[in-house]
Amino acid sequence: MKTNPQIVCPWVTAKIFPNFGDPLPRVRAFFDHYAEWFRHTETVVLNFCAGNGDHILNYRGRDAWDDSFDWARYNVYVSDDEAQARHNLNWLRRIRDGGEQGSPFNAGPSFILSDQVLTYRTLDRFYRCFREEAARRKLNFRLLEYLEPGPEFCRSRWKTEYHPEGVCGRAEEAGSQCVIDVCSTLRADGRPYAAFPNGLAAGVNTGDFVIAQTSAFVNDFGLDGIFLGNQFGLTGFWHPDNAPAPTAERRAGIRRFFHELRRAMGGHLIYWMDTYWPADVEMERWAMCQDNYAQLDAVMVSTFSVLTRREQVIPNVESRLRIAARYGGKPLTLFSLDFVDPWYWYRVYLDHRHNFLMQHDEYRQCGARCQGTSFFANDTFGQWVMPEPLNETLSVLRSVQEWDAP
Repeated sequence: MKTNPQIVCPWVTAKIFPNFGDPLPRVRAFFDHYAEWFRHTETVVLNFCAGNGDHILNYRGRDAWDDSFDWARYNVYVSDDEAQARHNLNWLRRIRDGGEQGSPFNAGPSFILSDQVLTYRTLDRFYRCFREEAARRKLNFRLLEYLEPGPEFCRSRWKTEYHPEGVCGRAEEAGSQCVIDVCSTLRADGRPYAAFPNGLAAGVNTGDFVIAQTSAFVNDFGLDGIFLGNQFGLTGFWHPDNAPAPTAERRAGIRRFFHELRRAMGGHLIYWMDTYWPADVEMERWAMCQDNYAQLDAVMVSTFSVLTRREQVIPNVESRLRIAARYGGKPLTLFSLDFVDPWYWYRVYLDHRHNFLMQHDEYRQCGARCQGTSFFANDTFGQWVMPEPLNETLSVLRSVQEWDAP
């Protein structure tokens, strides 16, 4: 067997639990279902996605573990009942009656999957179940929580109600999507937070607030780190033309965020999801700096089929590897593989099969040089990836990494 230690970073949401009071059966099912993948990896790094990170930003501390918060319990979260009705009528007219095979076909109708109430105490129970079961199976296991810069997946009161001045753009604007701007400044706020028990004075930098809250959350729950999603810190989604002007001031603000985050997190892990574009484009157009990447433990190269540009994937991987070579192997490069989506109902291996197979081709070209993989482990219904597409992908990994037979 080839000696090439690999990390696997599955993403899991609370939708997997039909009964919040008894999470252990589904935790065990998770490790059973992906046992073949995990058997060949040096480390399993679980990215648990309770919501969109609002529960981190609003976290009040250990004395408030009985607080509840909205969680990613929706297929296509669209903010309120009227917006849901509009979305579903549009979907019916265009897809069911119109026969369209495109957006919003990818997303599906908007509905709620579960009415269960999630508290911080319950979330801690989820975390403990994963840790204890991984230890029982003698896995080298790390646990992260997910922080999303935008208002997707569930209600996002901190970003949309409490501190809209801390975000860039409005939710309806293409490209910006109302995401946290780490270079912005917050207004005064009397609400208590874990890192600011007496509230916020006016003038606190938004990035500093995110760092302080993230550090408090990770430490209180005994997590191994944080996963920053959707190009966190770099506003303007999906295309360089959506990025704000890369001024010297913005470049300095972004650099401050990544370096201060590393300082605050110490030895905890920081994983980061990229822009879908190579690092040199991020540095030129999004005001990223090369030494910012060295503050990260791993970068996930995004290949998600609904957004990726095929011609960018291999150059993207190569750009990450070049930077890691300059900084002693950091950050690690993770190749994302696409089956399903935990928040939208499309199934890549059925609805975008050409992209599903394209990812396999790209992995054959560059996977041997990557340090690991990442994938969504449950779909919008809380179910695991079906065995057939899972085994298709495992056969590619087995060939590239020279794994032994199952």
